[in-house]
This record gives sequence, structure tokens and C-alpha cells, in this order.
Amino acid sequence: MKFYRSIKFKALAGVLLLIIILCAVFIRIVPDFSTSRGFVIVSLSDYDKYKQGYCLKEDRILPKEELYKRAIGQFLDYKLKLERMINDYRVYTYGSLWRSSYEIAYYELENINLSNWFEVLQKYYKKGKTTEEILMKELKAKKTDPKKYLKISSDGAGFGFDRPIVLIYGDDKTVIADLLLDKFVLVNKNYLRYNHSEYLHDRAEIDVITKKHYEDRSKVILFDTKKEGTEFDNCGNLNYPLEKYYLRSREAKGG
Repeated sequence: MKFYRSIKFKALAGVLLLIIILCAVFIRIVPDFSTSRGFVIVSLSDYDKYKQGYCLKEDRILPKEELYKRAIGQFLDYKLKLERMINDYRVYTYGSLWRSSYEIAYYELENINLSNWFEVLQKYYKKGKTTEEILMKELKAKKTDPKKYLKISSDGAGFGFDRPIVLIYGDDKTVIADLLLDKFVLVNKNYLRYNHSEYLHDRAEIDVITKKHYEDRSKVILFDTKKEGTEFDNCGNLNYPLEKYYLRSREAKGG
């Protein structure tokens, strides 16, 4: 009886070993961030195609601009979703005073552009206007889809917008916004990194330091992809750590 058990065990072990060898020879794993696992198992031929840059689901190599715009579009969607999740958590945990007065969304503005944004904002803040007064009344903020204004930066190293875009959030008394300009994200191979935004709030100081920071960030070209970048696959799906950022940011200061 022991002899037969030994034979069966060896046979099973042999089959498992053969399967492992065949898998090692004929199948591979490639990134697919549209799945919960973040990867898919593919044949050796599909693996070779992926290494050439193919989006396997569409059986084509996406033009670089299309690929980057897809990834950045997902980045914008995730950033918006994150702010909404944080606001929902704070309202549920701390009460309705934390509910944003305006819909948390991306907005475009009137009477401001990439050439005069600094002077316009500096003028209004120096007059003592609140962020709400500046964005909602003076600049007539209107909800928009920011993706339609995406453009590659002049140096080809990143992407931004062809006009100032703001992501508005806050609570029931205060409007806060992230101002996104012409190079808010950098791209390097299959990685992107947040590069620049201006944090607008009622005590914001729009001064020479603000302008210098913007100018300095506009000159940045490269970044360490492994340490700083967020990876995207050949179809433009982004490996965005939404849950990690949510857990890290949801608590109110002092809460």
C-alpha cells in the first residue's frame, strides 16, 4: 500500500513539475491595471507584443499622446474621486459642517488665462476677497470636463491644460481649490508624476515665491520613475493607490 502511495505521489509531483516548466516556458505576466490584480497571464507571443508596446486588448500600439492622455485622464478621475471620498467621510464622521458648499468637481474660469493667472489672482487676494468670491463671482467658475483641455507641454515632458482649471472642494463655510495649469503632470516612459498645482484658500499669498515656484516646476523634465512615478500599462490604465491615499488623507486636521 505504501508502495502505491509512493508511486502516486511521485506521479503527481511529476505532473506538477511538468506544469510549472510549461508555464515558465509558454506563459508570462504583464501589467493590466484595469483588473483588481493589476496583471494578466498571457502567452509568450502576447508577452513579446506587450514588450513592443502593444495594448493587447485593442491589438495595437497606442500613439504616445493618446496613451498619455488616457493615463492622465484616469489620474484626474482618481483625484476627483479621492476628494469626494474624503469629503463624504468627514461629513459622516464629523457632521454636516464639513459638507462642501459647492459640488466637488473641476471648473473652468472666465477672464483668466495662462498668461495672466498670477496677476489676476494676486490682485483679488490683495483686495481681501475670499477664494469663493474670486472663483465663483469674479471668475465665474463653471463645471467642466478638464480632459477636453489637455495638451502636451511645450518641452514635451509633461501635460497640462490650455487654460487654468480648478478642482473645487472645502466645507460649508470655506472654498478651497487646486489650480492646475499648463504642466501639472510629468510623463516618463510608462510612469507619470504630479508636478505642480497652486493651493488656493482664503489666506493664500500669491506673491513672487508663488511665481518662482511655478517657473521652477515648469523647467522640470525628468523624475525617478521607481521612487516617484505612478505606473500605467500600454492601454493607459493607471495603477493609482486610491485606498492608500484615502486612508492617509481622510482625517480632518485635529480630528
